[in-house]
Amino acid sequence: MNKRSKNMKKVNHLRSQKTVAIVDLLDELEEGTGGDFDGFGAWDIKNYQGLKGQLNSYRAQKIAQFLGRNISKQKLSKYSKPKDYAYSLTSKDIAEWLEDNKEGLLRYSDFNMQFMTSIEYVDNET
Repeated sequence: MNKRSKNMKKVNHLRSQKTVAIVDLLDELEEGTGGDFDGFGAWDIKNYQGLKGQLNSYRAQKIAQFLGRNISKQKLSKYSKPKDYAYSLTSKDIAEWLEDNKEGLLRYSDFNMQFMTSIEYVDNET
């Protein structure tokens, strides 16, 4: 395997890990679990419990974009709900929550991405 190919594998691994970090954050919001490590409270993210069960693939994509990432709809399809599902929050409510928690969410997602990208790539083909 040539050097360029090895480097591209490393780059793709880093991109993948960043996506995993954002999907993990979305899972924590959807499940209302409060985050990893010291939890959302330590990052000054408030009222996250209100988002439990409120994500769908569109809302998850908007949150990911708010955090500076675009994630394929295929990876977000797990947030799909039945057609007659009744959301207690509107998209506007979620947008306001994002703005209210912007600083903490950006710090938390940045930390998660740094952690996930620090996991070293292992080339099994050498």
